[in-house]
Amino acid sequence: MTGTEPQPEVKTNQKRLAIIGGGSSGLISLKNALDSLNEWEIICYEKSDRIIGCWGNPYPGFVSTSTKYTTQFSCFAPFDAHVNPDGGTSRSEFFRNDEYGQYLEQFAEKFSLQGNILTQHRVDRISRNVDRDGWELLITDLREETSESSTEYFDCVILCTGLTAQPVQIDCQIKMLPVSELNHPDGLGHITDQRIVVIGGGESAVDYANRLAQPELNNKVFLSLRSGIRVSPRYHPIRGVPSDFLRNRLMLSIHENIRNWIGQRFVELRIRYQETFRRLFPAKEVDDLSSSEIDQNAREIRKEWAFKLTKAAKDDLFNMFHNKSDDFLDAVGAGRITIVGPPDDNQFNVFRSFDSDQEVRIEPTLVVPAVGFQERLGELSEGHIQLSDFYLGCVHATYPDLFLVGFARPIIGNIPSISEVQARYICGLIAVTFPRPADIETLHRADAISRKVRFKHLRLESIYPVEMFPYCDQLARLMNTFPTMTSIGSLPVWYRMQLTPATTLHYDYRDKPAFEEFGSAPVYMPKSLILILLLIKPFDLVYRAFRRLFQRKP
Repeated sequence: MTGTEPQPEVKTNQKRLAIIGGGSSGLISLKNALDSLNEWEIICYEKSDRIIGCWGNPYPGFVSTSTKYTTQFSCFAPFDAHVNPDGGTSRSEFFRNDEYGQYLEQFAEKFSLQGNILTQHRVDRISRNVDRDGWELLITDLREETSESSTEYFDCVILCTGLTAQPVQIDCQIKMLPVSELNHPDGLGHITDQRIVVIGGGESAVDYANRLAQPELNNKVFLSLRSGIRVSPRYHPIRGVPSDFLRNRLMLSIHENIRNWIGQRFVELRIRYQETFRRLFPAKEVDDLSSSEIDQNAREIRKEWAFKLTKAAKDDLFNMFHNKSDDFLDAVGAGRITIVGPPDDNQFNVFRSFDSDQEVRIEPTLVVPAVGFQERLGELSEGHIQLSDFYLGCVHATYPDLFLVGFARPIIGNIPSISEVQARYICGLIAVTFPRPADIETLHRADAISRKVRFKHLRLESIYPVEMFPYCDQLARLMNTFPTMTSIGSLPVWYRMQLTPATTLHYDYRDKPAFEEFGSAPVYMPKSLILILLLIKPFDLVYRAFRRLFQRKP
């Protein structure tokens, strides 16, 4: 689906809003802007010819790591929280192949967004217009053979270019596989009989390794890690349902320090005694997930590496990114992927063993750099705009007319749902529905210090890490949409909301369709775990009270 030339009704002194990027973040920003800013001229620029974003149809066999229910926008929610009783074989609770791209196109059609989207238009530069107190955009129309550029003025800009704009490059003399080859529309059948090292431990890295290690390709694949990683299963051993569906508001209401302490030990026990957990918390209307095709020996190796990677992770459970592309552990168990430590030097021939000082000589024929992505903010603005300039990762601390959507990176969660809450907040700021914090620079400095303390091992100059629901709750409170027992007006409804899968639909509790949707969601957490959380709550309240007293002391 492509955008058409916008034909806005031109008015005298009409204000103009530019949205840069037409993926999920750009589309939800456009929808909220059209709802909130009736008198504005609004244009969304997308450099590609489609509005499906980077995960709309990345490669054959793609499966999202967050469920449809928790990833969908609350204003367009066709998916429910029920689980297909096939033990996860179909992965039907997740977006597969081009399903997410179809969802975004249906979303754009539902809210008639196409008339405000210019596809095949690349924004090359954004700069401050000091005379008019707004922004100038240098835009190239890629549909023209000459690809000439033009300059447009806007009163306000929302940047939605995303976290995956450019892969981080590494210095390597060995041939490297680019993302275009790894995401080839015809698959990876052209990459066979190779010795391949994938550098990195994020979801993209392990996904690349797993796909390159498929038996029919006959590749020998190594995954090079500098530290352990948090591997969260798509389908949890407890009840055999997607892990998303066990994350509820009752659990999230426990202070992060207590959750970290308990969660770390719970995960380690769950990995060590997985079969016991399955017996204690049998699947509810779901086939037993233990009926895997891999043999018992491979299953034991898989479990051993899951524990080893979790134990070697460098921070607390909710203070570093979780990896939900857990399929690669099957390939590790089957011997198709070998996990090693970092390279000894930039020759990438000799690596350290993952759990010892021994050397491992690999001599790969191909290297896949997957050590992360970098945003294009500095490149777009000639270094004048940085991610660290934005309060709460979305509101510029100096310029009241510059915003980000889709740049907050969830420790665990998904970017589209976060983007929707961000878009609502910043469009409300632009429309002056919500006040801009008067002491925003002070709040911004305090927020930066807090994140340096909590996320001390992460590259905070290039990412804004968040724990999805606590962060979204913070924005919801600023908009007065956070669901409290008082605002809902019903103790039974509020209590059930604490137990069903956490979703951004909860912020629409005043909206009848959304209310009915999350109100009918099943409760997947076992009663025994609910009871444990309820018993922890008094200690949680005491802990929070002592922290407040301690923080008030001079």
